[in-house]
Amino acid sequence: MSNKIVLAMVFVLAIFVSCEEGTCAKTQHNPILATYDYNSKPYQAELYRLIKESEDVDYYYEMREVIFGQNFLVVNAYGDAFCGKLCLVIPEEDVLKIPIDTTKGYQGAQLIGLKFKNQEASYGGLSLVYDSMEYIVN
Repeated sequence: MSNKIVLAMVFVLAIFVSCEEGTCAKTQHNPILATYDYNSKPYQAELYRLIKESEDVDYYYEMREVIFGQNFLVVNAYGDAFCGKLCLVIPEEDVLKIPIDTTKGYQGAQLIGLKFKNQEASYGGLSLVYDSMEYIVN
């Protein structure tokens, strides 16, 4: 396959992903995801429930965010009947190990084999915590 064809295929895929990402909030049919901010407890709990019930979910890097001194990995999650922004706590020991951030051009990169766990937080609630990923498709 020629380089021009491969480049054209990558370009079309990038446009498709960016269009899909931009319309997620506008076409949200889930009342909880459509009502609450992405970083709220009800939104994250509902998105986690949908992910657990789905057989296939794709994850795309959105950004890293620091809230009250805690590092988060914000990921766009796409399932068969939902899409939303998943906020994963980054454990302190992993803050420097995760190779992606906004300044290195990873915006929209697919995170293959992303793993996270539901863990009790110090304030009594539950948090979704980053565990690992296999590789990044940029």
